[in-house]
This record gives sequence, structure tokens and C-alpha cells, in this order.
Amino acid sequence: MIKKIIHSVLAITSIMATTSCTPSDAPEISLEKMHGFPTEDAGFLKGVSALYAGVIDGNLLIAGGCNFPDTPVADGGKKVFYQDAYIAPLTGDTAFNWKKIGTLPQAAAYGVTISTEKGLICVGGTTATHSLSDVFLLSLQKDTLKTDTLPSLPVTIDNMAGALLGHSLYIAGGNVNGVPSPTVYSLNLTDTAKGWQKETDIPGEPRVQPVCVAQAGKLYVWGGFAPASESREASLSVDGYAYSPETKEWNPVATPRDAQGNDVSLGGGVGTPYGEGLILCAGGVNKEIFLKALQGVYAGKEYLSHPVEWYQFNNNLMLYHPQTDEWSTLGTYEQGARAGAAVVSWNNFHYIINGELKPGIRTNEITRIKENRK
Repeated sequence: MIKKIIHSVLAITSIMATTSCTPSDAPEISLEKMHGFPTEDAGFLKGVSALYAGVIDGNLLIAGGCNFPDTPVADGGKKVFYQDAYIAPLTGDTAFNWKKIGTLPQAAAYGVTISTEKGLICVGGTTATHSLSDVFLLSLQKDTLKTDTLPSLPVTIDNMAGALLGHSLYIAGGNVNGVPSPTVYSLNLTDTAKGWQKETDIPGEPRVQPVCVAQAGKLYVWGGFAPASESREASLSVDGYAYSPETKEWNPVATPRDAQGNDVSLGGGVGTPYGEGLILCAGGVNKEIFLKALQGVYAGKEYLSHPVEWYQFNNNLMLYHPQTDEWSTLGTYEQGARAGAAVVSWNNFHYIINGELKPGIRTNEITRIKENRK
């Protein structure tokens, strides 16, 4: 079974993989288990995946998401989607004080959330019955959650990734009108009247649940997968590309690799800017095991009924160095071995929120990664 979450702070020095950094200049981090989770809804309390999350007026906001609260998916359980939104003040403490602040327009999950100075922008996603093209801004007004509508996407999109680069919001990959896609769209937040613009597609295969991070003036994308269809075989990508908004071109970047030099899948994982110009990535499915599931080699209740460790979700906390196009690892931690988690960054803290321990089984754990800058 999964290792017991470490309750004390673990100060660790990076274990370097393919980077040119030396131990003397390697970053250090601390991992802390956060305490407290909203208790109003017994189903939500069990933890969700693919929720909407971000920072709003100094508070961590979480909303939506989905899980199987009553019967496991292996036994035919029904997936439940949530609508309530909760906030907790962000401090240096490891305890959250949660308060229900309102609701999303509808119960949904698998969208993208972007923190901005004006509030949280929520894009797309899916409900229990249909995918969404909706885009809206969440803000706080006198302890009340306000929702303002922004230009809708020209298509429905779910299971995509996104990032804010300059004044533009980018959405990459996912299911577009129900079909796995490498499509990219952008919205200029200084001129939203122009609506969403189609950008150059990501090279290669369609990418459902990729990782997308903006850093150093470029948009970086890694990972993703696509089930088989009549016209193509199932695929699982581990490679990555960087997009230049000026040239509208994608260029290949280094594939994530662990300390042993093995390629790592970030599909279903999370990524966020880190430190001075770096990118932190965590989680994701195991490339061999999940590809066999997509191909039907592993299927049904037998596939869903293994213990957590059998699925081998990525437990590497990884750093990408854009200047040298290299990866390093901060170590391996079961707290990061999640699929469908959310990541929220605030000051020198990065919160990994909920997600799957294995297919269909969620956790309500929130782990805080602290940058210990030298």
C-alpha cells in the first residue's frame, strides 16, 4: 500500500539526473502535510480529482471535481460531480480553515483554472452529461463568490491543460468536441472582445490531460494520451514542446527523465513555475501500464482492482531547466504520485491538491511543497 504520509517537514537536497547543476547549487524543498478539508459534503470529503483550484484574494479556493463516493468504479460505481466552492486563508500554517463561499454555475470537473489579479478564470470541463465551452471569472465581493461570464470557447473542451503567458490565456490539448486533440486556443485578456483564437497545434499525437506551463516567455507542454479510434491506435506521449507566441512555432524540448535516466510520463500530472525561471512537475500515470490499459491489454474489474503501488504513478518531483533544456529530480515522494490532482502556487509554496491514488480511488490529502531558496 501507499506509504504513510509524512507528517513532519522533510528537508531534502535534490538528487540530480540529467542536469548540469551540482549538489552545491541544487535547490532544496520541504514537504508538509496540510490539515483540514471541507466537511459540509460527505461525498466531497472523500477527496476528488480534476477540481478547479486557485488563489483568490489571498485565499485558496477549491471547487467542483468528481469521485465515486458510494461504490468503487471497479464495482460499477457512479461518478459524482460537485458544484460547491470553498475558500481557506493562505498562511504559513499547515492547518486550513475552510468556509463554503458559493457554487459553480454547474457541477463540473476536468477544466482549467487560472489565477489572475482579478480572480480565477475557469475554462471548459465536463459535467455528468456533457462537455463545456463555458468560460467565467470567479471573484470575491464582501465574502460572496461572484461569477462573471467571459467569451465562450468556439468548441467544448475537457481534460486539457492551460497557462497564462503574458496577457494571454492558453488552452492546450484535451477532448475537443469529444475527440482527443492537439489543438491550442488563446484568449487575450486585455481584449476579450476578439474572443478565442486558434493557435498552431501541438506536434505529434492528440494529448488528453497533458501538462502545460508558461515560463521564460514560452508555453511548455509535456505528456498526454489518447484512446484508440477507428482511424488511429491508442497513444501515450512522453515528449514535450515549447511554443513561441511570436513565431507561432513549436520546438521539441527534453523528455522528462528520472534519476535513472528512464522516460517519465507526465500525462495526468501537474506542472507550475518554480523558483527563478524553472518548472516543477509532479505526478502522472505510468507510461507502460496505462498504455496497456488504453490498448485493452489491461481492462475491466481486474485492471481496476490492483493495490495502489501496482499502477506505479510517477512519484518523482521533477524540475525542468529551460535555459539548459535539462531535467533534474528533487527526489521521489508518494505524496506526489497522483493523477488528476490540482497544483496551486502561492509565494514559495506549491499545493498539490487531492487526485487519484489509483484509477477510481481519490484522496482528500493536500501536500505543500516549500521552496527553500538559498
